[in-house]
Amino acid sequence: MTTPGLRDQKRKQTSHALSRTAFEFTQERGLDGFTIDDVVKQVGVSRRTFANYFSCKEEAVAALALEQLEDGIATLPEMPEGIPLLEWVRALALHQLSGGMLDLLIQLRDLARKDPALQPFVENVYAEIRRTAQAVVTAQAKNSAAKFAAPIIVGAAYGALTSFIEAGSSGSKSSLDEFVEKVFSKLRAGL
Repeated sequence: MTTPGLRDQKRKQTSHALSRTAFEFTQERGLDGFTIDDVVKQVGVSRRTFANYFSCKEEAVAALALEQLEDGIATLPEMPEGIPLLEWVRALALHQLSGGMLDLLIQLRDLARKDPALQPFVENVYAEIRRTAQAVVTAQAKNSAAKFAAPIIVGAAYGALTSFIEAGSSGSKSSLDEFVEKVFSKLRAGL
């Protein structure tokens, strides 16, 4: 993996600052309680800079989860050679969700319930999570049987985990571990 250049690091920092600020303002004030001008003033950039990253404040709020998704994929630990694909997906799910993604997705869910204008952007986050998981898992599949099973595993795990997020509330890491283990034990057993 190559180290990002200074320019890429600065872009990522700016994007993160804008997204984090929009997210925090939404939590504190609601979506109608601030403007893009408030965000750029807080971050210390121009409105044009904001427009280089996001089309609207709703997109900026949801982008925090997409950033977390990318960071989780980039920091996925090496898995032992020959690990079954289902176990690899289990490790991926635990890594992604335990790194703060679960709490962030629950917070986004709650914000979208308060401010329905966020809902399409949150749905886009879920779609991107599924697309990314499908691409990463398919790349991990080493043979034709695993490549055939990859979309089935991702679909089943994604469906169960997103249902948990939509219905659940923020909980402890042990409850997340227990839930993921239950989901994957059912998948191992063929439901």
